[in-house]
Amino acid sequence: MANYQHLLSPGKIGTLEVRNRIFLTPMGTNLPAEDGFASERAMQFYETRAAGGAGLLLLGSVSVGYPTGSSNVGQFGISDDKFIPGLKKLTDRVHAHGAKVAAQCSHQGMVAVNDIKAGRPQFMVSDYTPPPSDMATDLYPEEMMEMFAAMGGKEAEHKVIDQQDIDWVIELFGNAARRAREAGFDAMEIHAGHGYLIHSFLNPAINTRTDQYGGSLENRARFLLQVIDATKAAAGSDFPIWVRMEGVEYLNPKGGITHEQALETAKMVASAGADAIHVTAYGGASRGIGPTEGYIPHKPMALVPYARRIKEASGLPVITMGRIEPEDADELVKSGALDFVTMGRKLLAEPELPNKLAEGRPEDIRPCVYCYTCISQIYFQRRLKCAVNAECGQEFETVILPAEAPGKVLVIGGGLAGMEAARVATLRGHQVTLLEKSKRLGGSALFSAVSYPPNGRLVNYLATQLEKLKVDVRTGVEASEAMIQELKPDAVIVAVGGEPWKPNIPGVDLDHVLDGEDFRAMVLGEQQEIPKKLGWLKRTAISLAGRTGMTKDPALLAKASKLYLPLSKHIAFIGGGLVAVELAEFLAERGRKVSILEEGPACGKGLAIVRRWRNMHDVRQLGVNVQVNVSQLRIGPDAVYFSDADGETQCVKAGQVILANSPRENYSLADAIAAQGYRVLRAGDCTGMSYIEGAMHEGHTAGNAV
Repeated sequence: MANYQHLLSPGKIGTLEVRNRIFLTPMGTNLPAEDGFASERAMQFYETRAAGGAGLLLLGSVSVGYPTGSSNVGQFGISDDKFIPGLKKLTDRVHAHGAKVAAQCSHQGMVAVNDIKAGRPQFMVSDYTPPPSDMATDLYPEEMMEMFAAMGGKEAEHKVIDQQDIDWVIELFGNAARRAREAGFDAMEIHAGHGYLIHSFLNPAINTRTDQYGGSLENRARFLLQVIDATKAAAGSDFPIWVRMEGVEYLNPKGGITHEQALETAKMVASAGADAIHVTAYGGASRGIGPTEGYIPHKPMALVPYARRIKEASGLPVITMGRIEPEDADELVKSGALDFVTMGRKLLAEPELPNKLAEGRPEDIRPCVYCYTCISQIYFQRRLKCAVNAECGQEFETVILPAEAPGKVLVIGGGLAGMEAARVATLRGHQVTLLEKSKRLGGSALFSAVSYPPNGRLVNYLATQLEKLKVDVRTGVEASEAMIQELKPDAVIVAVGGEPWKPNIPGVDLDHVLDGEDFRAMVLGEQQEIPKKLGWLKRTAISLAGRTGMTKDPALLAKASKLYLPLSKHIAFIGGGLVAVELAEFLAERGRKVSILEEGPACGKGLAIVRRWRNMHDVRQLGVNVQVNVSQLRIGPDAVYFSDADGETQCVKAGQVILANSPRENYSLADAIAAQGYRVLRAGDCTGMSYIEGAMHEGHTAGNAV
């Protein structure tokens, strides 16, 4: 077992000493108050992660000119001395737990949404027309309306920044550094990336100035270097200040910042006296896949090569981020490739990750499933939340407290909602019994883990917690009236999932049509439920896989499916929600010709918007035929016929048709139990399709309510 000794070793940046190499990634949270002050909600969010053992917390998006140059409805201000007392209270609470805290300060330039709302012109470095956006393609109409409203419902106005403006912004950064020190921060990070103002100066695709701030890289970096000078002068040479900057820019049709340019900028930043460099990347503000190509990469360890070279070029300590697992982070620190790792999504899912690593309990770390629920909130100006951690962002509202009168709790259903409810109820002191009618825990999440492996880690985590808590888990047992009467529970939590149904489509009962239950039984090798319609050969192959134990391991099953998959060459999904999109990608990667036919205006319902942009891009790249606004569906023996968005009759080949419609509410069992006089709570898909976020949050709420 890894001991993470390098990741957990003390580190140093300038005069700053930290207890380990794990930093909280700076991020916009919308947790501060809407007037720029530190709220109790924000303080508890950061205090929780300090108590969890992180070495340093980076307070994200602290606005040097607040409200000017700011983006979020809830964003920290540091533009006036009036903000110092609240920030000092926050830093004191972080320090009380042994963590250090730095302020990431920024002027957000052309992405300063609050300037649009207020009718203020956004600062531009030079005249610039952004490339066309593709973000609306996979949005539902109500999402487009909400996103437009979040922007204030106005068109942006711009002003090309002049020398007087430049001098003023430099002064803002200097004053911010002085206030950061007075407020008890241990360091300051200058945000020079992500499309913000300093990034626009550095970017040759945007900066076409002809004065001392444009042209050569030395000129384009001048503004950043002047900001470093101003912050150092204001805060003192013993106050660590570093820069967050791109190692590379993606998706800019005009080129943008190259890695070679970043290396040269890093050298200048080091010469200017910066104490470290925080390496990120940028994917533009106009492409849906921009965030997952850039600063929250979907590809594991995508930024490590850039960080390694920037460290070599600059000679400075380097911080980086981007889906780096703890065991990889430990090895990277050991090898000297980087010095510190920022974790954002991981520390949202599990604030105690550093402590649990130090205590030798990695199996107790609630895993991030990389669903992008957290960052997707920002696009709609909503508060930060985490799909797998119901407590994130509302720590003081979701505290798990001992039950006033501990009793017996029966949980029916062993999917995510049921397991989370059982975990929380047990932590509160109840005696919990969990019944699951199938032979394995996990429910639909176990099924989805075959096509999306991170979900399997969440199932394993919850199963491990139930085992450690000694929950009475009974699999292969279906709840009955007699059993409930025998158990005599004080409360029953029903988390049995939704009710499957078939849409009224001609041909829906043909043998090559599988519904959700059929497909799940086939994938998981649940022998008693393997659909007969698959035919003898395919059923035999699935049965053998089940008997050998292959279907018990989603990761192994995913690998084996690359060699054999009991499905036809041409597959059509009817319904284009989360399940269809994830499975379409999985099947297309295995050589199937896949079509998604969706009656609504967009696909990917149930996927957080940033994840949806990523997934829809990927399925299209794989050649999946995506059709929305279809009607008049009819299933034939080897094809599906439909009217397209223009009313034209079309057909797609389909040797297999998979019904991917969402299950309906399923209240029958809960109502029957309630009719017997038991206190009943519901959670998960039985209340309507709620996906991972709904299952985890409703399960937590139910477990906390009994």
